[in-house]
Amino acid sequence: MGMLCTPLPPPNPNPTSSRERDLSLCISLYMDIHGLHKILFGVVHLKLAALALEDEVEYMDTSETPWYWYYKAKCGVWHRVEDDPKSFMSSDDLERYYHRNPQGVIIMNTAGGEIQINFAASTQIHLKTGKEKRIKRSFQTDTGFRCKCDEISQSPPAHWNDFDSETPYQIFSLRKDSSEYQIVERFVRGDGLLHDPIISIKRIQNLDLWELFCRKKVQLMRIRGQSDIKEQMLFHGTDAKNVHSICTFNFNCRLSDKKRKAHVYGKGTYFAKHASHAIKYSNTRQGTKVLLLARVIVGKYKRGHSDDCTPNDDQDENIHDSCVDDALYPKIFVIFDSNQIYPEIISK
Repeated sequence: MGMLCTPLPPPNPNPTSSRERDLSLCISLYMDIHGLHKILFGVVHLKLAALALEDEVEYMDTSETPWYWYYKAKCGVWHRVEDDPKSFMSSDDLERYYHRNPQGVIIMNTAGGEIQINFAASTQIHLKTGKEKRIKRSFQTDTGFRCKCDEISQSPPAHWNDFDSETPYQIFSLRKDSSEYQIVERFVRGDGLLHDPIISIKRIQNLDLWELFCRKKVQLMRIRGQSDIKEQMLFHGTDAKNVHSICTFNFNCRLSDKKRKAHVYGKGTYFAKHASHAIKYSNTRQGTKVLLLARVIVGKYKRGHSDDCTPNDDQDENIHDSCVDDALYPKIFVIFDSNQIYPEIISK
C-alpha cells in the first residue's frame, strides 16, 4: 500500500538547462514510484553527482552560431582553413582545442613539419621555417566562399624564360646545346623508346594550368592522407591543330563518344609510357608528327574498362586516381580530370 504524501509542485515546464531538465524528469519518476522520502534522497544524490562531474565535462558552446576559423593570406583576404587544399585541420578541430583552453597554445605534427597554434596571439607558426600567419575565429557570413589564392604557387617555375602573365601561354624553343633539351631528348629516346628524328623541342609555359595542377596534387595528398602522390612524365600523340587548344585549356578529358577514337580502358584522356606508342596517334598532312610530354598525377590506379567514366566507376570508395591497361606493368594511363595533367613539352 503506497504512502500518502502532500504533492510537490510540478517540475519547471521550461527548464533553463539540460541539467535542470534531467533533474525535473528524475523528480517526476521518483514521485510516481517511490514516494516523497525517496525523492529527497534521489535529488541529493543527483545534485552531488552533477557537481562531481562538472569538472570532467568539456565546455561546449550551445549557441547555434556556426563558428569558423580563418587565416590571412598574402593577398590580404581572410580564408576559411578548410578551403585551403594544404590545410591540416578543419574549423571543427580548432574549435575543440579552443574550447578546452581559449588562451592556450597547441603544436600539431604535420607532413610538412610542426605547426604551433597560439589562440591568445591569434597566430599560426611553422616552427621549422618560422613562417607566421594570422588566424581568427568568426562566424560565416558568406555562404559558398572559396579560397582563391591559397598560395600553392605564387610564382612560375624557376626555369621558365621571360614569363609573361598577360598572355594565356607561351611556347619557348629549347636550344639543342642546353641541358634541358638534352635531358628531354634522352628521356624521349631512352624511356620513350623513340628512334625517329627530333626536329624541335619546345617548353609550354601556362601559369594557370600549372597552378591548377599543383593545387590538385596537394588536394589528392590531403584526401589520401599522404605526404606525396605518384607522378609520371607520359607521352600523348596528337594532331598539330590541337596544340593551341591544349596549351590554352589543357586536355579535354570529357570528349563525347563520337569524337573518341577508342576508349578501351575508360572514357578519359590517354597517355603512354613510351613515345614510340604515342606517336602513332599523331597524323599530320605535312608529315611532321606532334608529340606532347606531360606531367601526370597517376596516383593509385587500377585496370580500366571501356565504359569507365571515372577511375572508381565500379567501386563504392573513391580510392583510385587513374586507369591503366595492366595494373602490374602499366604502359597506358587514362586520366579523367584534366587538373591531374600539365602539358609541359612539345616535340616534333
